[in-house]
Amino acid sequence: MSKKILFLLNRAPYGSSYALEALESVLVAAAFEQRVSLLFKGTGLHQLLTGQDGAAIGQRTVGKVLSALPGYGVERCFACRPSAERLGLAERDFCLPVKWLDYEGQRRLIDDQDIVTG
Repeated sequence: MSKKILFLLNRAPYGSSYALEALESVLVAAAFEQRVSLLFKGTGLHQLLTGQDGAAIGQRTVGKVLSALPGYGVERCFACRPSAERLGLAERDFCLPVKWLDYEGQRRLIDDQDIVTG
């Protein structure tokens, strides 16, 4: 029986291995046919930015990993609207389409999950 798993992605794409390790976990969960959702918050929104080049700092490019998500059936991507406004980011800056959520919408999303990790 599949579980609804929400991954909270709230860290910058580079400077640590957190973002790539979290995305690898997303891919594994999706490969095992779990109902995976992603919520990008705070500096985690930078993971969504187009034009990334991890090779410039000797790392894999997070945006390229994100672009593989639909192939794994991961299509439920959410973004924190207040965080994006604070950071001056918009969906046109992103490599994936997202559904915008305010804090109340995020609470409802979290409450609807079997597992929340991040």
